[in-house]
Amino acid sequence: MKILSIMPGHNSTVSIFKDGIFLGIFHEEKFNNQKNYTGFPYQSFEHVFYVDPDPVDYVVYPLETMLSSNAPSDISRYELMSRSRLRIVFDWLEYNIRLSSVQTTLRGFRNYILKRKVSPRSWATTYDYLKENYNITQDKVIPYDHHMCHLVTPVAFYGLKAINKKTLLFSMDGTGDGYFAKIYTYDSSNDKLVMVSENTFEASIGLMFSEITKFLGMEPLEHEYKVMGLAAYVTKTEYFSHIYDELRKIIYFDKESLKFKSKFNMNIAGSHFKKKLIGERFDNIAAAAQRVTEDLVVEWIRSAIAKTQIHDISCSGGVFMNVKMNQIIYNMPEVDTVHFQPSSSDESLGIGATWLLTNKLKESFFTVNSMFFGHKYSNDSITEFINKNNLSSRYKVAWFDDVEVKIADLLANNHIVARVKGSSEWGARSLCNRAILANASSLESFYEVNDMIKMRDFWMPFAPTIMQDFASKYIVDYDIIKNKLKDSLKYMIVTVDSTECAKKHLRAAIHQKDYTLRPQIVSYDDNPDLYRLLKSYYEKTGMGGFMNTSFNLHGNPLASTLEQGLHTFENSGLKYMALENWIISKPEKI
Repeated sequence: MKILSIMPGHNSTVSIFKDGIFLGIFHEEKFNNQKNYTGFPYQSFEHVFYVDPDPVDYVVYPLETMLSSNAPSDISRYELMSRSRLRIVFDWLEYNIRLSSVQTTLRGFRNYILKRKVSPRSWATTYDYLKENYNITQDKVIPYDHHMCHLVTPVAFYGLKAINKKTLLFSMDGTGDGYFAKIYTYDSSNDKLVMVSENTFEASIGLMFSEITKFLGMEPLEHEYKVMGLAAYVTKTEYFSHIYDELRKIIYFDKESLKFKSKFNMNIAGSHFKKKLIGERFDNIAAAAQRVTEDLVVEWIRSAIAKTQIHDISCSGGVFMNVKMNQIIYNMPEVDTVHFQPSSSDESLGIGATWLLTNKLKESFFTVNSMFFGHKYSNDSITEFINKNNLSSRYKVAWFDDVEVKIADLLANNHIVARVKGSSEWGARSLCNRAILANASSLESFYEVNDMIKMRDFWMPFAPTIMQDFASKYIVDYDIIKNKLKDSLKYMIVTVDSTECAKKHLRAAIHQKDYTLRPQIVSYDDNPDLYRLLKSYYEKTGMGGFMNTSFNLHGNPLASTLEQGLHTFENSGLKYMALENWIISKPEKI
């Protein structure tokens, strides 16, 4: 059976699933070079038929309410209205006239336009496009609730059915199908899912954090991680407690009902911030927003555990991209184990939607447990690429039978190397198959990578890739937390406290203020070539980890194709780029 999944919204993605396994997960941004692209994934959808041209049995969508911008068409007049004058009027009325009757009327009218006008029209356009271009009829297109897909994604990714116990599933993001947070129980003995609670988007913590990001002059739905990183630089609660108190006045949590409530729709919280937060230091605002998010989410999880008495949990959705918050969650005494979905924003939803359909049809579904489903190139195709682009005439081009040893040698001698190896990562994190690598023992690596290529804000840390054998030497209480976090430590989805040894060996790859690190722990079985590179690096330096950051220019998505890699190489200060067994270099000698 062949199933395609389409996520046509934020982080637009297509995945291809056949006979129980995923063959590919492709981001539209990797084709059009527009980071965090929102819209129908035209090129990704076309590419999956190149990967496997067989007929499609089903297409699943991880959403039920379709916006016009999600459909393969121009934006409809209804949505244009809602985004322009009508939206401005609605927002003003909703913020300034806080009578429940007025707000109920406004929300009712808004939902009427969306669900009775925009969504049916958008679905009709989608059905027509799929039928005309791919002969995929409407009966083959299956939509699923957005948050239900988030909830079951860790079940599918980690294979939670095999643990033979109940798991408490948490999802939280900005908004999806009218909700921002849901909790379900999952019984692995019968795959039964039971709702515990759900929260509509008006009191969304994710939207609040995005509005803070926008208020601070950063890009919402992209730069929230910058707000999180900045927050750690404020070490005294007294600096931001008054801002914290202000935020807690507008969004709060009821333990009994497991419901979040707010004074007004968090989609328009920016109006409130302009009135209340003007003149406050930007780092204090970041610290307050981070603390409010941590406290509310922890209270939500703690209350759900108390109500259900289930202590094994999983977490998915964009809010759980907050790795600092995740560190607090796994340290909660109420939590026995936690599985954080890697790259848990909307790019992962296709996994959950596919699992829901295969589960319903009683079809095979093998545990995903991999982030490497993108573009892949053979050495022959790279040779053709080198010749086509005349790289030998402009650079030094050399073949190495054991390229991992050569890269390790370059890193040991403080050179910075871009690496393209195997299938590219899907998701937001570089996991070394498309990466810029550096010796992390000196801060010079941090500044060199930042100045030559990344141009990150001064407060943002890089991250380390660590050989499994060194995890206990670099991570405080590793032998304890590894049992709680299970495989989540492989995917840079949590922060951990660093040991004194890590502060020396990984100095350029830890947070310079609080000394936490966001690790990728690698065993041989996870990625044999990468493990061999780490081991060779250790043999040359005595260190079990190096700095890893995504292979891209500032503002561009992670390079996935050879063309994107070459563009990054030629438009940065990079001197070495490894393409499988080939190394392209700008220096005179290699």
